[in-house]
Amino acid sequence: MKLLEDLYIYPWFSQTENNCNTIFIDGKPPVLVDPGHRHLFSHVIEGMASEGKIVDHIKFIIVTHSHPDHAEGCDLFGDEVIKAISFEEYSYLKGEGKELFLASGSQPPRENWKIFLKEGRLKIGDKTFRVIDTPGHTPGSICLYWEEKRVLISGDTVFYMGVGRFDLPGGDGERLKESVIKLSKLDIEYLIPGHGELLAGSKVIKRNFKFILDEFF
Repeated sequence: MKLLEDLYIYPWFSQTENNCNTIFIDGKPPVLVDPGHRHLFSHVIEGMASEGKIVDHIKFIIVTHSHPDHAEGCDLFGDEVIKAISFEEYSYLKGEGKELFLASGSQPPRENWKIFLKEGRLKIGDKTFRVIDTPGHTPGSICLYWEEKRVLISGDTVFYMGVGRFDLPGGDGERLKESVIKLSKLDIEYLIPGHGELLAGSKVIKRNFKFILDEFF
């Protein structure tokens, strides 16, 4: 589904299997955010094909965090594709995060990460983003803010009327609250969460942040 020029979202709505929303950012190079589960990746392939986009052209992958429903699909891409994760999340994936993969019957992605993200400006070809550290759901979760388009890709930090769970290993409710407060101060017109429906309109998004901070924290 095309949201804006060069910005596409492939939402996951199935009630029978868990998977994440996947985001495609067209450009030089083409970027994929959160490929999702490996065995469910066909919905991204089909969604891109319906819009004349080719998965094999992807050159850069970012994961907001390392849970299997966001990161397992990284292994569908070869070493020629640049894969990026925060260093804290990489460290988590070698310990508690790895155990989550194994418990779900999955294998962690290969250790072929080429870029370790840190908070601040991230220039990928002809586009510039801002990486925001948002621990809480996992220790090294990040969000991606495209300031030019006022778009926040929030991973599992913020949803429509909700937040990511923090009762799994590595979760921390107090850190998640701090992350939500940090995000609430951004100028956002489109909020694309890791699960569920996207939010559009700055007033709608501000009300959503207020609801979350009032009801969850």
